[in-house]
Amino acid sequence: MRRHLIPLMIASALLAACDAPPEDRAPASDAGAEDPPPSVLVEDATAVITGRLFVSGEGKVLEEGVVVLAGDRVACAGIPQACHWPERTPEHDFPDHTILPGLIDLHVHARPHYAGAFLPAGVTTVRDLNNTLATVEALRAAEGAPMVLATGPLLDGPDAFFAQFPGSTAGHPAEDPLEAIMPIVVTSPEEAASAVRALAGAGVDVVKLYEQLPLEVFQAAVDAARASGLPVAVDLGMALTRGLGGAEVDIVEAAEAGVSTIEHLSGLALAYQRRGGDPFAESVDEAIIDEIAESLLASGVAFVPTAATALRMKDESRFPAEGLPGVDGMTPVLDGQWDRARAGAEQGRAAAEADVRLMRALFPRLMAGGASVGAGSDLPAAPGVYPGWGLHQELEALVHLGMTPAEALQAATVVAAALAGRDDIGELTAGSRADLVVVAGDPTRDITHSRQITAVWFGGESVDLDLAWERVAKAMEAAAAALGR
Repeated sequence: MRRHLIPLMIASALLAACDAPPEDRAPASDAGAEDPPPSVLVEDATAVITGRLFVSGEGKVLEEGVVVLAGDRVACAGIPQACHWPERTPEHDFPDHTILPGLIDLHVHARPHYAGAFLPAGVTTVRDLNNTLATVEALRAAEGAPMVLATGPLLDGPDAFFAQFPGSTAGHPAEDPLEAIMPIVVTSPEEAASAVRALAGAGVDVVKLYEQLPLEVFQAAVDAARASGLPVAVDLGMALTRGLGGAEVDIVEAAEAGVSTIEHLSGLALAYQRRGGDPFAESVDEAIIDEIAESLLASGVAFVPTAATALRMKDESRFPAEGLPGVDGMTPVLDGQWDRARAGAEQGRAAAEADVRLMRALFPRLMAGGASVGAGSDLPAAPGVYPGWGLHQELEALVHLGMTPAEALQAATVVAAALAGRDDIGELTAGSRADLVVVAGDPTRDITHSRQITAVWFGGESVDLDLAWERVAKAMEAAAAALGR
């Protein structure tokens, strides 16, 4: 977008209103406006980015927009007339591009060797849901890492799935070093509350509860988290995982217990079954789904459906990422895990189909009822859901399920920020973190345009995309060598 000349009378009025020095200027997109809007002078501006602007809080686009950065913060954003800046400020003009807030992936399982893949894919914040505290620190220290919000280790019962792996570090804070435990095993309400308080003391951003917690233990953990001011994310199991075998709490019970977000629409198959439905039947009992939806909407709980993962577990051809930067180098490292996932999905084909069928039935009801839905990829749980790009795959899946592209972008920006408990990200407004992404085209018209990353700013610093992907390639080569691949 080229800056238009401003008629002398309007320019004079703008300068007088802002008491701006003569060398400052305010580009305008409507030179004939009789009553120009108030304008903000950013004397300490460090960068100016112009182009089409997605206003995430309103879900709309300004065809001519500007974002002015001052260090690590946004100082001014909106129509071009809204902002003044000194003549010396570096300007970055992106015609036929869209400026987005930095994208937020609400559900990842990250490792340090691919922590650098998020920023060049436009994902400036991730919410890591289950790692040791030591791994979380390593993620945050990794070169080129995004902002990492984290649960640390999840809480589960003595039959915890993650406690069954060879080399598991399952334990309890009263007996083991907190930074090395994963998962935390609890057997009573008192242990659950104590464990949550320990995590709160360690500075986690959110608490995660898993499948095997009895309701009274689950409720004690939720209450302790709320008392500590922490949101609660839950994975209650799916038909494909352990949601119908050993899981204790269903989706409605969790919502009524006061959790913040339900991941994967987990616990749905169990709630459906408990109400007399057959999750594996080829048709869905609409009355049962209506009953479940009504209860969920009344609770006010929010959802992170990780729809791309569920849909790809059923059909791996959906929402492909082949050809995107970094993908070829990440595949050899992740293929071992994905081969195990493929085998599980093939063995549980009917269960994967049941999860998708129930998701397709419930999701439109949640959207129609105004539920908050955030975007999370669950990477790398499903084959071909890649670090960084997995969020774009999820955006496409959300549109596939009925969201508009603008709603999907909100799910990864302003809604995601609210669900993460952050008011400084997710929107490009004065005072927010200077995290933003520039993409070619208009993703509010075609959601796949979100993948066309042209530029990224993180904390006010421009990200060298080529260098970032080179670093990812080297890190993945080292990881592949360590695995003998």
